[in-house]
Amino acid sequence: MSKQAQVGAFAILALLLLFAVFYVITDFGTRHSGYRIGIHFGSAAGLHSGALVYFSGVTVGAVDSITLLPDNTVDVILAINRDVDVPATSRFLIQAPLTGDPNLIIVPPRVEPGQPVPMLAHEVLPVEQQPQGTNTATIADLLEQGQGEIVKLDALLSDLERREPKLMDTLQATLSNADQLTASLKGSFGPLQSGLAKASANIVAMTGTLNDTTQLNAKRVDDMLAQFQQTSHALNASVAVLESIATDKSLKANVLATTQNIADTTKNIADLTHDLRSVTADPQTQAQVKNTIANLDATMQRANSLLGSLGGTSSVYGVDANATPYPVTNGSPAPFPVSAPSSNAPPTAHTLHLQQRLASVASNLISIQLRLSELSEQHACCFNPLYTADRGPQTDLNAVLLPKSGTSLLVGANDIGYDTTTNLALLHAVTPDLHVGGGILYSQPGLLGAYDAGVFGFDTKVYDLRRPEIDLYGNLHLTKHLELFYGERALNHQERRFSYGLQTQFP
Repeated sequence: MSKQAQVGAFAILALLLLFAVFYVITDFGTRHSGYRIGIHFGSAAGLHSGALVYFSGVTVGAVDSITLLPDNTVDVILAINRDVDVPATSRFLIQAPLTGDPNLIIVPPRVEPGQPVPMLAHEVLPVEQQPQGTNTATIADLLEQGQGEIVKLDALLSDLERREPKLMDTLQATLSNADQLTASLKGSFGPLQSGLAKASANIVAMTGTLNDTTQLNAKRVDDMLAQFQQTSHALNASVAVLESIATDKSLKANVLATTQNIADTTKNIADLTHDLRSVTADPQTQAQVKNTIANLDATMQRANSLLGSLGGTSSVYGVDANATPYPVTNGSPAPFPVSAPSSNAPPTAHTLHLQQRLASVASNLISIQLRLSELSEQHACCFNPLYTADRGPQTDLNAVLLPKSGTSLLVGANDIGYDTTTNLALLHAVTPDLHVGGGILYSQPGLLGAYDAGVFGFDTKVYDLRRPEIDLYGNLHLTKHLELFYGERALNHQERRFSYGLQTQFP
């Protein structure tokens, strides 16, 4: 082969290699063997034909052409590999690095597995139907925005410099006030600390007294609680019987029949009274009635004389000395003969005095409280058994030992027969109208206080150390032994409920 033929063959081979390099670098094959799509951008941002197109970081094509539209926007045509589908909701970004050529990045949307995703058509759509591309912020944009922020910062610093003297004066005045307040608080801490120390000592002493009392009277308290439990069962049985009677359909008919019977009986009593008046008008009948009454009185007085230890005495003729003789009516003799005078006995006033003293001793030893209450509807769910959806009626029974002394003991049970809880607390009379105490309330450690101003009063309870509950009631005294109360349970919690009812205390 001649040298000219070798040179020609070498030139052809060099052209083929050059075309292969151009084919690879410019992705000429992809742009001509794939499909095209159009993307509408506000600015090309330095993008040029032949720039690479990345889909999730993988090269999938190149920029085929860039066209400036009449409205100064840009229509970019992309050549995409035929085996790649582009989701219609993808984002198209122009990445313009500080060095190097800009590239076009396709960011696909995030979809759940199995969810259908619409794809772009393998054709160039009209400009108004093409996806809208996004231009990343350039350094010039950032510098322009930063310049605006610097202007705002300069204005803020100028305003701060203008207001600095007034701010410093205000700060100095605030510091002076804080110093004065600190000095005042320091002077108040001494008496407050002393009062807290005394209160702590009183609480420790009261706790020790309560502990000793509980240990000494544990068996008595258990017996009393057992009796209260039996009483609660009896009350529940009585309520059940009363409920069955109230729901009896024949009750109304029986009540009507009973009312009619009462009316008939009243008429008969009226007729009998008229007959008695007619009979007692006879003087002889009157004398016989007086004799009968005198005999009954004498019998009772003899019984009282036999029970002389209770102060019994008689003033009937024929029983006691110096008694007034029975009057003789129409010449009739005395109803009974005169007997020997009985022994001297204390006067009847002593008996009354003894009975009053016994009643006073009983009232000083124990006082019984019976409380019937209803709860409002439940509006918030809770885990505390004291505030379930049950609205009542709830029956609370408490006994106060030594109620009129300076320190008394409260023992009782709440909501008897259902979710029963117990009370065991010491009460101290600060004044005749104010009582405070502490111990076990609703089967939880707690404190209580009560103020009674006569007609009106109020009382409060705080219990449960882990989740404190506060109850507050107002009282209205209807009679000496009956009062109306209204208040709120757990007023410091979301499940708070109103409670109202009646309370009686005797003696």
